[in-house]
Amino acid sequence: MRILTLLAFILCSVGLSSQEFWTLDKALKHAEENSLSIIQAQNLIRQSNIDLSATRQRRLPSLNFSGNHSTSLGRTIDPTTNTFTTESNNNQSLSLSTGIQLFNGGLLHKQVADAQLFQDISRLSADATEQDVKLQVVQLFFQALFAQENVEIAVSNLKLLDEQMIRTEREVEAGSKPENELLEIEAEYASSEQRLIEAQNQQDVGLLRFKQVLQLPVDKEIELGYPDLLDTEIEPWQALNMTQLRSKAISVSPEINAAQLRIERAQLGIGIAQSQYYPSISLGGSFSTNFSSVRSQAIPTGVSIDEQNVYLNGDQVVVGFENPTYRFEPIPYTNQLRDNWGLGLGLSLSLPIYSQGQISANVERAKINHRDAEIQKELQEQGFREEFEITITDVKSSYRSFVAAQKTLDASTKFFENVNLSFKLGASNSFDLINAQNRKEQAEINLIIAKYDYLARKKSLGIYLQE
Repeated sequence: MRILTLLAFILCSVGLSSQEFWTLDKALKHAEENSLSIIQAQNLIRQSNIDLSATRQRRLPSLNFSGNHSTSLGRTIDPTTNTFTTESNNNQSLSLSTGIQLFNGGLLHKQVADAQLFQDISRLSADATEQDVKLQVVQLFFQALFAQENVEIAVSNLKLLDEQMIRTEREVEAGSKPENELLEIEAEYASSEQRLIEAQNQQDVGLLRFKQVLQLPVDKEIELGYPDLLDTEIEPWQALNMTQLRSKAISVSPEINAAQLRIERAQLGIGIAQSQYYPSISLGGSFSTNFSSVRSQAIPTGVSIDEQNVYLNGDQVVVGFENPTYRFEPIPYTNQLRDNWGLGLGLSLSLPIYSQGQISANVERAKINHRDAEIQKELQEQGFREEFEITITDVKSSYRSFVAAQKTLDASTKFFENVNLSFKLGASNSFDLINAQNRKEQAEINLIIAKYDYLARKKSLGIYLQE
């Protein structure tokens, strides 16, 4: 039996030198940096930043460049002169165009505001996700911590029973106590071993769930750090003002604030839909030039004399006429681009006259979305108030349970010490001793249940209040 006790200690202490120490603050920071849900929410923020930047840039003129190169065979039109040619022709055209929206019923301004609201909503949604993850980490941390301390209590009681069993064995061998006393302690020792195994199983499950929420390897050895007394000082909550706490929690709640922004965004959506009633005016311009391989220029090379016979007063006379001579050379590429440029400006007007009821339908849908956003916020506020009020009530009740459990443990400990002393003096039997020890063990378990329940609820309240 002493070997079993030693094994129980080994199970609780093995690997402490290689275990990584985890406090609640470390766990919360790790979850904040590594939670996939939080990372996904942060990606949504990045996407909203991109959308806002892209929407703002739509206020600026667009600028586009285009180029085209083609080869023509046979009888085709030279694009630089719009005349027919039968020569093989290489053509190239270059164009630079721009455009800007001058008026569209305020649509672009409203779209920028919509993108800004979406960015703010994305940030609040990320805060809400982070809050949910932290609440989950807090619950699992204290559950695992309870399971860890429960094992320590079971080991301590098993060790105490082992000591009592050794003492009773000696007294039975000496004839000062009947054998039934020893048998009763042995039976209780077996029950305590079973409770230790159950506590260790709960500890394994608690640590596993804690590792899973932090995405730690299952085989990673960790040790949970007990909260500092300064950080977990038990304080009464009777002085808390429910109305003030609830108002503060609502004012800092990312979910409620995001719901309010969704209402504003839905209201903006009505304006976006209504902007389709207005005409749109846009201004555009282009600059273009081209090149053709068959286009050439005439270069004077001199004059030639063309002789022609004419009759003057009945006599044949030879007359010479001067004609200039030319040679034709292709016009250089850069010269053609410089000479063939053209500039165009245009003003475009689009006026909606009849849209088959689509614009009106879009406006009505936007109004319904706005009303749905208002209802959704009311539902969220109602659910948040109910949940928060329950949280406050649970904090107060868990504190009272902790105080009562502490008093119960003090009384049970004193009672056990008296019975144990009486047992050593032979004034009490093993039944009285085991009964007193079981009462003390149950009081210890109830105390750690109340303590960690209170600490978890208190920490959760701090997360709600962002303190």
